[in-house]
Amino acid sequence: MQNSIELFLPFYLVFNIPCQVIFVFYYFCIIMAKKIFLVSFLYLLSTTIFSQEDTLAPYQKTSYMPKFTIQTPDSLWFGKIHLKDNKPTLILYFSPDCGHCQMETEELLSKMGELKKLQIVMITSKPFEDMVNFNNYYKINRFPAIKIGSDYSKMVTQFYDVQTTPFSALYDKKGSLMKVYKKGIDMEELIRLTKDQ
Repeated sequence: MQNSIELFLPFYLVFNIPCQVIFVFYYFCIIMAKKIFLVSFLYLLSTTIFSQEDTLAPYQKTSYMPKFTIQTPDSLWFGKIHLKDNKPTLILYFSPDCGHCQMETEELLSKMGELKKLQIVMITSKPFEDMVNFNNYYKINRFPAIKIGSDYSKMVTQFYDVQTTPFSALYDKKGSLMKVYKKGIDMEELIRLTKDQ
C-alpha cells in the first residue's frame, strides 16, 4: 500500500488529482489487465484446439464411410451406393506397383474363405491400365465380394490422408468405422472382427 501511494504521489502533486480517484483508476487498470490476459489466454487456447482439429484427416472427424466412385476393370462405375446393406466393408487403398500391396492382396485372397461376411473395395489412384493389369494378374474378378477400381478424383486418398500403401479402413455392417490399418492388415484380427458382424 505504501508503494502504491509513492507511485501515485507525483500525479497528486502535479495534476492535483485526489488520491481516491488515482486508486480507483489503478485498481480498474489491474482488473482490466487480468481480463485482457484471460481473454488472450482463452483465444490462444481455442486457436490451438481448432488448429489441431484442422490437422486431422477427414476420416478422423467422422465415423462413417465416405461417398466414393471408382471405375472398375470393365469400365463400369461402382460407388458406395452399390455396396450391400448390413455387411462389413473393407476399403483397401493400394498401388499396383507396391510390393507390400501385392503381398497383402495374395494373403487377403488366400483368406477369402474365412472372410465370407466381408465385402471389399480395392481402390487405387494409379492409371486405369495398371489397375486392370493388377486385377487380371490376381484374377480378382473370381471373387464377387471384391470390387476393384480406379479413383480418378483421388477423393479416397484425400479423405484418408493416405501416406503409404497399403492403407485399409474397416467398417461394420452399419457403416461405422471400426479399424484403420495404416501399415498392412492384421489378417487374424480382420477375420475375428468380421466374424462377429
